[in-house]
Amino acid sequence: MKFLLLLLLVALTTTKWEPDFEKAKKIALNEHKFILLNFSGSDWCGPCIMLRKDYIDSEAFQNIVKDNLVLVNADFPPEKEKSAC
Repeated sequence: MKFLLLLLLVALTTTKWEPDFEKAKKIALNEHKFILLNFSGSDWCGPCIMLRKDYIDSEAFQNIVKDNLVLVNADFPPEKEKSAC
């Protein structure tokens, strides 16, 4: 039960990342916001994981994002997954 509550809390507080850059450009133009493009190896890159944990998931960053930024995440999975394509 605690896990489900934690999962719900994370889902409610996590900022939406737009996967489509072209769509993000249109949103930013219409809402007069800047785009923050995050290049990440979210599941294997230590500094990327630390950046998310220490800054991107912080309440202060979330408050800045909602009024000023459209977030785009360019995630690069491990080499094993890329070579399977």
